[in-house]
Amino acid sequence: MKQKLIVTLLTSVCLMGTASVIHETTPQTVQAAVKGKVQVKGTKKVRLYTNKGKKSKYYAVAKREYSYSAKKYLKLGKKKYLAYKIGNNSQWLLAKNAKLVKKTAATQNYVTATMKMPSGYTKASLLQAYKGKPSASFIQACMKGMEQNDFSRVSSGESKADQKMINLADLSASEQKELAEFSLCLINSARSQLGLKPWVYSSGVESLANSIAQEYEQNGKSIKDGDHYVAGIVRACKKHGLELNDNYVEDMAGFSTNKKIMSMAEMKRNIYFGFAGAGENQRNDKSLYREWEHAGDLFNTQGSRHDGDYNYYGFSISKTGNIYSMHFISVPSFVVNSSEYNKNFKI
Repeated sequence: MKQKLIVTLLTSVCLMGTASVIHETTPQTVQAAVKGKVQVKGTKKVRLYTNKGKKSKYYAVAKREYSYSAKKYLKLGKKKYLAYKIGNNSQWLLAKNAKLVKKTAATQNYVTATMKMPSGYTKASLLQAYKGKPSASFIQACMKGMEQNDFSRVSSGESKADQKMINLADLSASEQKELAEFSLCLINSARSQLGLKPWVYSSGVESLANSIAQEYEQNGKSIKDGDHYVAGIVRACKKHGLELNDNYVEDMAGFSTNKKIMSMAEMKRNIYFGFAGAGENQRNDKSLYREWEHAGDLFNTQGSRHDGDYNYYGFSISKTGNIYSMHFISVPSFVVNSSEYNKNFKI
C-alpha cells in the first residue's frame, strides 16, 4: 500500500513548501555509507572529539550503539588513538571507549538519523531568505540538503528496537516521548552546526502539544487544510497558561495512510521526511523552494531581538480520517520567562 506524504508547511533543511502539496512516494532502500557499529563501554557518557583531535562539547551515551562511517588515528597531545567517526557532524569516538558490534544481516543496515547542514546554509543566508530574498547559492544549498539527508529513504531504522509496532492513534507515553526525543535530536543536530543553543524537551510543552492535537481532532482539522488551526492553538495555549493570541508555537507536517499500526522505524521516517524530504521527484524543482518561515522558527533566526534564543519543545500526532498531522510544538524561552505571556505555564 502506498502512503501519501503531505509536505504542507515543511520545515528545516529542504524548506520546500506550497499549501496542500501531497506527494506519493514509493519507499526505496538506500545503502547508507556505514562501515559498522560500535557500542560505548561502561556506564558513563564519554567525551567525543573533533576531526582535529580537540575535545568536542558533545558526548556519547553509555551503552548506546552508534553507526560509524570512518575510522582513523587521532592525535591527542603527543599520542595517537584509534577513533570512529559517528554521525554526520565529524564527531569522533575513541576506540578505547567502545567495542565493535558484530555485523549481522539483521543489523548491518541500521543507521543513526541525523541532519547534515549543507555548505552554504548559514544563519545570514537563511535570514535573507526569511525576509523574502533567497540567494541562488542558498537555494542550491537547500537542494543539496534535500539530497544528502536521506534517512527517510532508508528502509531499516536506527536499531532493532525500531521494528516494534505502534498504534499512532493510541501511543503510550513512552512511545510519544521517544518520538519527541527523536525529532528534537534532529532539530538540535542541525542547530549545533549553525552554532545555536539546543532546544530543550519539556513535559509542559508535551502536554500543550497533546491539547493542540486534541483541538485538531475534535474540530475535524488536519494538515490537509493547508494552514494551522489557529483558533484551536490559541485555546490550547490559554488552557495551559500562555497568553498568546496567534500561532507562535506550532510547526507542522503530516502524511495520509489507511494503516492503523506501523513500525517505530516507519514513523521515524515520516518525522524525518517532515524535516528533510524523501524520494519525491520534485525535490529538484527550484520553483518550489520559496518557504523559509519554518526554518526561521526552528533556527530562531527571524531578524528580531530574540534571534539566537532557544525554545522548549514537545511533539504530538493527531488523526483526522486517514490524515495524520505531526505537531512540532515549541515555546520560545523569552515567552516562558515573560510575565506578559506566561500566566501559569509550567515547563
